[in-house]
Amino acid sequence: MTHGCRCRDEGDRRRDDACCQHGADVLIPEKAAILRRTTEIASVMDPAWRDPATWFDERDPELDPRVPEGIILRTRPLDLDDDSSGCVFLEHTGARGCGLHRAALVHGFDPAEIKPIVCRLYPLSLDGRRLGLSDDFDRYSCAGDSGPTVYRLMRDVLGASFGAPLLRELDRVESDVVKRKLRVVRAHAP
Repeated sequence: MTHGCRCRDEGDRRRDDACCQHGADVLIPEKAAILRRTTEIASVMDPAWRDPATWFDERDPELDPRVPEGIILRTRPLDLDDDSSGCVFLEHTGARGCGLHRAALVHGFDPAEIKPIVCRLYPLSLDGRRLGLSDDFDRYSCAGDSGPTVYRLMRDVLGASFGAPLLRELDRVESDVVKRKLRVVRAHAP
């Protein structure tokens, strides 16, 4: 958590944990899992946001027959009139990171128990049965061209979320890709 996040489309404005500024999709079973840990989560939240009635924005649920119970909700932004005001679970008191993740670490349980899959997978996105990079990933300064691949960074999360058979297939694809010599295309000057 030492990276100083910047939003490229906002003139490289510093916004730590920028990917959490808009909240997250939450499935009904995920909401239930979060509410089962209300006491633990509330203990790490800013006092103004400890009431679980303030944690979800249920004004415009998305109906989706492909998801469990057919409904997708959102975590609440701090300001209901500004969806970029930050997820209610984003730590706003100085420390960085997700309050759900922090609650799990502080109280000794697995963060995957309460973190929505969309948060655990980011910067990957699941659309139906297609897994790819989130549309907004290149908006953030962490989307550089140095360091390990997104797959290498996310491999453990993918395995925990989808199982060993998918990892074996992705490892095979990765092996095929790294064997190929990719042609470097240079941009032409205008």
